[in-house]
Amino acid sequence: MPSSISNSEGTAETAVVVPSRGVNSRTGIILLLSGVFLILAGLELFSPRILMRFSRIQRRITSEMAQAKHLAPVNDGHPTVLLVGNSLLNEGVKIDTLRSDLSSDYAVSRLVIEQTHYLDWYFGLRRLLEEGSHPSVIILTLDPSQLASPFTMDESFARRQMSIRDFPQVVHDAKLDRTTASNYFFAHWSNWLGDKGFIRQAVMILLVPNFRELGARIADHGSHVNDRERLLAAAQQRLPQLAALADHYGVRIIVLLPPALRENYSVDIQQLGATLKVPIWVPSPPGEFSPDLFLKDRFHLNDKGAEIFTARLTQSIRELPHQGAQ
Repeated sequence: MPSSISNSEGTAETAVVVPSRGVNSRTGIILLLSGVFLILAGLELFSPRILMRFSRIQRRITSEMAQAKHLAPVNDGHPTVLLVGNSLLNEGVKIDTLRSDLSSDYAVSRLVIEQTHYLDWYFGLRRLLEEGSHPSVIILTLDPSQLASPFTMDESFARRQMSIRDFPQVVHDAKLDRTTASNYFFAHWSNWLGDKGFIRQAVMILLVPNFRELGARIADHGSHVNDRERLLAAAQQRLPQLAALADHYGVRIIVLLPPALRENYSVDIQQLGATLKVPIWVPSPPGEFSPDLFLKDRFHLNDKGAEIFTARLTQSIRELPHQGAQ
């Protein structure tokens, strides 16, 4: 704001105007845009490092994904088996025990990404196989409601598991509106957009005592698709997609349905899979495992339940025809 100095002698008054030396509007806009650019570049550059530093889950996912991307059909003379899925796989299968028990027959790898559903893995497997991964057998672990789910892991899915070639089909299959579709498109290219949800979760784990236990109790684990007709209709549509993917890349894809306390129509889906030429494994029919084999959420298996389930899965893999696995 201009300032003035007044000097009066009698009736005469003289004003001297001193111009301010502020930044002009053009320079201010340039500085503002430069600052925004530097912030965005910093977020883009450092968000993966932040996650790797503070998130044990992120470190595990990164390691497992790197291994999955380079799988060949055979490793050290043994057919390769890749188990993929969400927390049901992580909690329900003792991977070290499985590897040890099958070490003379198969080379077993795992890729767990929590909170994922069918669309995450259908497009995730498409991308893995497209980029050169070629295990002999892929075992996809989901419960029936997740198999029928319309959901994905949002921007994280777009960054980690979606191929840009599949973007139009993702928009169609996930029924994305224009805003959400644009978010997925940009997140595919951006570390920050893809990682921000995990960063927020990592911060909460650091700041809130017992956040993991609290989150496990209040987390919504399913898609709330419980009607038999809807589940079978979804399986009727989606199992042939997996069969076509397996045929195209010359791999075997098996769907593993884990134990459940209540009826979830997994046996009906297994029978449907037989007619569609997609192996569906149900090592334990609904209701067979008692509540004491589950965690407090009544959804994930506890250690004892996981031991039993892992033993049954080991036997199922061991019984695979070798010529079908290779």
